[in-house]
Amino acid sequence: MNEQGDAWSRVSRSMEKQLEKCTRQAIAASRLAADVPAADVGSSACEVVLKKDRMRLLHYLDGPEEKNPVPVLLVYALINRPYILDLQPDRSVVQSLLKQGLDVYMIDWGKPKHGDRFLGLDDYIERYMDDCICAIAKRSGQESISLLGYCIGGYLTSVYASLHPDRVRNLAVMASPLDFGIGEGLLHLWTREEYFDPEQVVEAFGNAPSEFLNGGFLMLDPLGNTLLKYLNFYENIEDRKSVEMFLRMEKWLSDGIPVAGAFYVDLIRDGYQKNLFVKNKLRVNGGRADVKRLTMPILAIVAEKDHIVPPSSTLGLLDVAPSKDKTTMSYPTGHIGLSVGGGPHRDLWPKVAGWFTNRSLPAKETR
Repeated sequence: MNEQGDAWSRVSRSMEKQLEKCTRQAIAASRLAADVPAADVGSSACEVVLKKDRMRLLHYLDGPEEKNPVPVLLVYALINRPYILDLQPDRSVVQSLLKQGLDVYMIDWGKPKHGDRFLGLDDYIERYMDDCICAIAKRSGQESISLLGYCIGGYLTSVYASLHPDRVRNLAVMASPLDFGIGEGLLHLWTREEYFDPEQVVEAFGNAPSEFLNGGFLMLDPLGNTLLKYLNFYENIEDRKSVEMFLRMEKWLSDGIPVAGAFYVDLIRDGYQKNLFVKNKLRVNGGRADVKRLTMPILAIVAEKDHIVPPSSTLGLLDVAPSKDKTTMSYPTGHIGLSVGGGPHRDLWPKVAGWFTNRSLPAKETR
């Protein structure tokens, strides 16, 4: 057979394989439409140990019987539900920490109602977080505990630690906007004072609606969040695990919650527009959130492909905190990938758990 014949033969085999694949995908799609798997999320066993207004404090029960004596409190953002940190057993930050012997708690902020529109940063720091941390300290018999803040949760934990350093043993921030003056990222551009007035949003809606917030996040990567996402889903439609993971993510993305109006204004005005925290000018409940009090061990976890929070915004905390024990961990993934990606759970989270464990031992035992 001549070269032209060989080429046509290769093309023919390739087309045949593609046709077979398209047929299998079409069959898988029809079966999926007829029997959609349940998108179970937040499956780790837990108990509610504190309730206040909408907020619940969860304590996780899995893991070894003998756990590290210093508990870890997970603090997620006020946007979306916190079960992104416990999406499925093999992609769960909660499980990754439990398996390493850590005692894990998490705040579920709940869904604000219209009457909660006056809740501001003061309330979330000095009422809700403080109550949770004091309750955990009492339950564990520890004077201080470890904090892990994700996204806006990292802003909350850092501010809390600057106000109450004696109650924070270790501070970890993950993909968290902390230095708002970096000049990077679309959110930092869109929320500039000359372009955006958060009080108009609150005046119109009371609380910042989830549809409004999620629409903004969608526009940060419009192609990736629409067409490319569904093309990738169809490409992997024969993989049951991939389909179930996709459905869990879609459930989380559509399960948005509003942000309390006063907090939304505080975050945009004092954070994105004035950058008061790293400038050491932020005041909470009449006191100054002094970054010079951040002397505890600090871990900054960043996603190298984060289009929501630029890594430099998170790392800016390390520039102003006087701690002598500062660690950076990074991974080549996106903002959400840090918490649900297979790679981070294989390579990153065992190191994070080790960081907490090593800094929660008596001084003579520290590795």
